[in-house]
Amino acid sequence: MHPRPLSVSVTLDLILISALVWLTLGLMIALGAHPAIPNQPAVRAALASGSMAAGGVLIGLLILLAKRVRVAYFWALAALSASSLAVIFDDVGWTDLVFVILNLVPLFLLVKDRAWFLRTAASRGPRL
Repeated sequence: MHPRPLSVSVTLDLILISALVWLTLGLMIALGAHPAIPNQPAVRAALASGSMAAGGVLIGLLILLAKRVRVAYFWALAALSASSLAVIFDDVGWTDLVFVILNLVPLFLLVKDRAWFLRTAASRGPRL
């Protein structure tokens, strides 16, 4: 078995960090600890569940990417792109810029390492 390239490991680590950020944000919103979220239960519930869902999707994609499931590659590109573009609809501050970088770096690394992620079992050669 060939070792995983360093850039692939960095990609997976950054996706995990992004997922943890989403899950933490969802928890903060649910507990009322986020100062910018209105104190309306419906709004808090929607934002908290959306944030936790985003974190869960990223964790699922992380697991599938590590197993080199082909469709996960394309879904990860879409999820990271959408997450980066979402900043356009918010006031852009330094935390938003950090978040965008946290999404763009693994996005670019996914594109760079597409051959590794998209390699199928047939193209890897026979098992010994």
